[in-house]
Amino acid sequence: MRATSEQFIGTKDGIRCLEKERKALLRFKDELIDYYGQLSSWGNQKDKEECCKWSGVLCDNLTNHIIQLDLHGASAPLGGNISVWLLEIQHLKYLDLSFNNFNYRRIPQFIGSLGKLQYLDLSDSWFSGEIPHHLGNLSKLQFLGLSTYDGMLISTNLDWLSRLHSLRYLGLSYVNLTMATNWLQTINKLIQLEVLYLSDCHLPIVLPPSPSTFNASNSLYKLDLFGNDLSSSCVFPWLFNFSSGLSYIELGSNKLQGPIPDDIGNLLFLSYLSFSQNQLEGEIPIALGNRSSLSHLDLSNNQLTGTVPNLALSFSLTNLFLDHNMFNGTITKSIGSLYKLECLGLHSNHFDDIITESHFFNLSQLRILDLSYNPGISFNFSLGWNPPFQLTGVLLAGCKVGPHFPIWLRTQTRLYELDISNAGILDTFPDWLWELSSNLDDLNVSHNNFHGVLHDFSSKFSTNFRTIDLSFNHFGGSLPILPPNASLLDLSSNKFAGPITSLCNETNSNWSYLDLSNNLLSGQLPDCFANLSNLRFLKLAHNNFSGNIHSLNIRFSLHLQNNSFTGEIPTTLRNCTSLAFIDLSRNKLTGKIPTWMGNTFTSLVFLSLRSNKFFGSIPSNLCYLSHLQVLDFSLNKISGTIPKCLNNLTAMIEVDNESYVSSFSSGLQSYESASVMWKSNEREYMNTLRLVKLIDLSSNNLAGDIPAEITSLVTLVGLNLSRNNLCGILPENIGRLRSLDFLDLSRNHFSGGIPVSASQLDQLGVLDLSYNNLSGKIPQNIHLQTLGASAFEGNPDLCGLPLNKACSEHEIAQDSERNGNANGMKDLEEDKLISDGFYITMTIGFVFGFWGVCGTLVFNNSWRIAFFKLWNSSMDWLYLTMAINKIRLKKAFHKFVKF
Repeated sequence: MRATSEQFIGTKDGIRCLEKERKALLRFKDELIDYYGQLSSWGNQKDKEECCKWSGVLCDNLTNHIIQLDLHGASAPLGGNISVWLLEIQHLKYLDLSFNNFNYRRIPQFIGSLGKLQYLDLSDSWFSGEIPHHLGNLSKLQFLGLSTYDGMLISTNLDWLSRLHSLRYLGLSYVNLTMATNWLQTINKLIQLEVLYLSDCHLPIVLPPSPSTFNASNSLYKLDLFGNDLSSSCVFPWLFNFSSGLSYIELGSNKLQGPIPDDIGNLLFLSYLSFSQNQLEGEIPIALGNRSSLSHLDLSNNQLTGTVPNLALSFSLTNLFLDHNMFNGTITKSIGSLYKLECLGLHSNHFDDIITESHFFNLSQLRILDLSYNPGISFNFSLGWNPPFQLTGVLLAGCKVGPHFPIWLRTQTRLYELDISNAGILDTFPDWLWELSSNLDDLNVSHNNFHGVLHDFSSKFSTNFRTIDLSFNHFGGSLPILPPNASLLDLSSNKFAGPITSLCNETNSNWSYLDLSNNLLSGQLPDCFANLSNLRFLKLAHNNFSGNIHSLNIRFSLHLQNNSFTGEIPTTLRNCTSLAFIDLSRNKLTGKIPTWMGNTFTSLVFLSLRSNKFFGSIPSNLCYLSHLQVLDFSLNKISGTIPKCLNNLTAMIEVDNESYVSSFSSGLQSYESASVMWKSNEREYMNTLRLVKLIDLSSNNLAGDIPAEITSLVTLVGLNLSRNNLCGILPENIGRLRSLDFLDLSRNHFSGGIPVSASQLDQLGVLDLSYNNLSGKIPQNIHLQTLGASAFEGNPDLCGLPLNKACSEHEIAQDSERNGNANGMKDLEEDKLISDGFYITMTIGFVFGFWGVCGTLVFNNSWRIAFFKLWNSSMDWLYLTMAINKIRLKKAFHKFVKF
């Protein structure tokens, strides 16, 4: 009768909405934050009384109760708090609050009291903390979505899930399940389950259930366990106990090892299979190539070998990814019969084949072709070949495409991406390429032998153009007018000549990365660089630029090395406060090093002013550069002393330093490289640049001693202070610099001995202490002796290995005394037994010990007589033995002299 009464009240004047539920919804709304007006239809106004017509609300046609709330915020997220007033909607069957922003609040426990819920989706709504076990009370639940890409949800025990007997869909991706050791047993109890998402859950490795106790769902058709570091022994026995209805398997980014089991062929309805980013070995099972239902196969990033099996029967394949393996031999021509194939990824293998038209004869749907980095692949297409496909991506880097530009590309009018870098092409650039496709936004033809002159191609590309890489070719002439809408432009290592004033034609460009290094460009820098507000990387190194450096507006990385710039470092550079990389080396710059650099460039990681004409002292403000990893002021005229505050360079102290990562989090860090003087050779570092930690102050006029504070830089890998006027003794604690691979203190005026702690520098590859005033014995260390005599030459008072000069007894005694002094204080500090109590105890022990023996001899006459008889006999034997040996030595000596 109650329901009938509510229905009668709710339908007066044609309004179905129940008053009680309408008020509950309005109170529920009051605690939400509706940023985008998603709930604007909810209200008390006369025209909004019908809550069954509110946005996201659905009422039952018979009872008029609200049975569905769909408030997902994919396009208009809600915020605020989920109110307990939701409990008043007692007939709710469907609740979707996904893709909202609840600011890391806990999932309310009271949701577990909505006993009629069949559908609950709270995924990606910024919840945090433990998932309430009360959700296990929702016995009618068929759909449960709790996936969260922020990874802030956790469940330490999944027992509550086992009570959801009707569950068909379970999404827990990115929920932290590290402690949920019962996850596999719990999943096996969900016998109605059809879809399971557990990607990136940190699942603990557990033993699979025995076949006799196995009770997994026979309905499961979709399984996603991506990114859990699961092993083959944990997954495969469990996986192949499912019914043959399993059609979707995602096991990428785990730790699967060994061969792919032949049992995979028993999954008759398999349509999607991904074993990418594992450690699988062996060949692809033949049965896997016979699956007519298979549409997506991803075995990339493994260690698979052999040849690719015949795939003619897998005619449903739309995506085939076998890249980053060790496949060899020819590429099966059966691929050409896969008429539904859209993406073909075979790059980074060892295929050795000549590609002809027959490999593609029926691939009319192909969109992406990636054969990159198979140096054994070459192409042999007829000049008039008209491909059956229209590609959006052609990736042939590292293949033998040349010597001529592939003419068949002229037929591809939908290209977005073209990469034919390092493809052995010796040709001019075809003019038709610029007109090829209005959609082209990625072009890479680097590391070839293209030549000729490029003209204006500023208007030849789409508005979405991203990158153009023409580097490492032989293009000449003046710099072409560049497309303003590109974000990355690399024209380095060519033969472009003349000024770059044409860049000023595009002051509103989107350029983020501009590399014109290693060309023949000259003249002064145009003032317009100050107007390029989006520029993050500027590389003009190794050209013939001259004059003063004008205003710049670079946000991240500045490379101007090996030019002929003059004048001082411009004060306008102070505006580039986010710079992390500055290389002004090998120019003709002069003046003092600005004191403001230490206060301005708080994110600086790399600073090189090498080989210029700077003078004055090193500003102590540079010690504020806590992220600095490379400091190179070598080959200048800098004087004064080394600042004592270098121990504030914390990036050279921290073992697990994240400063490089945070400073290079620009999204273009993979393009960063640097030229560094290392062990007297100039070396280019790119992928390993973050590991270089160097201080090079060599070839200047520095005086004074090495501050002891420098020994705090325990992760320093290279230290070069050679060719200065430094003096004094070497720091006693120099052995703390255990990470040093390169140490050069040569050609200074250091005196005294080499500290004993230097023997702890067991990572040294190069050591040079030559041409100083060092004296005494070289510390006896096998590693130091292997570095060669040249490391110690020019120190007349040094002795010992690896020098040929032996040490005198006086020098050995001094060395022993130095070792003793070095260890003495340490022994006194560490040996807590040497105290007043120790001496008192020792005295008492001596008294008792002495009288324990001697007292017995005094008071016991027979024992005393026996003891002294033994003593006299022992002394007589010792005297006789010494006399005989003395006579033998004399006879041997006389024989040696006569000889």
